Amino acid sequence: MPVFILLAWLLGFDVHGFSPLPLPRRSFGMFSTDLHVSETTIYDDDMEATSAFGTRQYWDEVYSGVGDFPKEEYSWYYGYSVIKPYFIDAVSKDSTILCPGIGNDPILLDLHESGYKNLVAFDYSGHAIDRQKDLLAYQPNAKVELYEMDARELEISWTNRFDAVLEKGALDAIFLSGEGNVEKAVQELDRVLKPGGVIISVSGVVPEELRRSLFQCYEWVRNGSNDLQAGMFVFRKRL
Repeated sequence: MPVFILLAWLLGFDVHGFSPLPLPRRSFGMFSTDLHVSETTIYDDDMEATSAFGTRQYWDEVYSGVGDFPKEEYSWYYGYSVIKPYFIDAVSKDSTILCPGIGNDPILLDLHESGYKNLVAFDYSGHAIDRQKDLLAYQPNAKVELYEMDARELEISWTNRFDAVLEKGALDAIFLSGEGNVEKAVQELDRVLKPGGVIISVSGVVPEELRRSLFQCYEWVRNGSNDLQAGMFVFRKRL
């Protein structure tokens, strides 16, 4: 998907008819959130990015309220209602789930409401973590681990920790951040994913040939290459 079409889609337009798409609003109950300080490195290499979408500065501005999108809440690409049928088919309710590049997406609330209780999320923008704390402040009887962290260097202790990874556009942004970065991120996600675990990826920017190389050792449960909007991919890590 060309970057200008990605921008139109992210800004909330139907890329076919360019009609505005409504953004979800909701009310929340109390939510218990664990905010963790990571010892891993967050890289400052914006000068290598091939697009503003690949820079930390751009996303810091978005999540602090001076960017192109609403800072409070935004469902990247599309919401949980589209993802849900594929997700619940591939991921059991007792799974430990990692959401990289969480931004200000309300997907953690949707996952909790669907019965998923073991949720971990991170973003390299501290402002994104602030937005998640706001979103999660009013949901009853739930707990989420939040980290400020770079996808290219995850916690060593996370090796084989997760049953599933759900990413919405995170790999796209990392791809735009500079040569070799998305390869590093996928390598890290592979390390923390258990054998037999799944990666559910919503992506519209990573080139098809590169995606096939990144996930060549995975079973392609669902190939979203021909989806009209951003692709919905489901990859299962071989045992």
